[in-house]
Amino acid sequence: MVNFQNILVPTDFSVNSVQALEFGHLLAKQTRAILHVLHIIEPVYNANQILDDFNEKRFEQARVLDAEEELRRFVNKISTQGIDIIEALNPGKPHEQILNYARKNHVDLIVIASHGWTGLSHLITGNVANKVLRYSDIPTICIKSNVPLQKETISLRNTFAENWVG
Repeated sequence: MVNFQNILVPTDFSVNSVQALEFGHLLAKQTRAILHVLHIIEPVYNANQILDDFNEKRFEQARVLDAEEELRRFVNKISTQGIDIIEALNPGKPHEQILNYARKNHVDLIVIASHGWTGLSHLITGNVANKVLRYSDIPTICIKSNVPLQKETISLRNTFAENWVG
């Protein structure tokens, strides 16, 4: 059986992220791993052109408080019984912060949701899941969006390693 100690599920609170959270939760429960749920607060560019220093600090504080509350609501969508969950918020570029968090916290597996590619915008800007998959040294599972999770078929009895995208 595969032995994970730390599983990371990055989230942007989307519906697709819920599927990744459910999958990460199932794996954590089966392996008795700690489940890390991470949200990245992206920087707001040009905020200083609109806001003065005082209002910019209040704006950032409000964003952090909103993100903390949303993270609590997001994690409450699953049963926390039987596993330890660590909720984390980090500021910065999402793919960089996900990879930094994974390294610093000795994560054994990243479970991330794909959001599908929307035309040419993906070719120009890329997306977070794609960048995490490309740059991660840590095994990563990308849960395909809009595909129902079949919980009864998930098994960790096979020890063969392979890249898997659902």
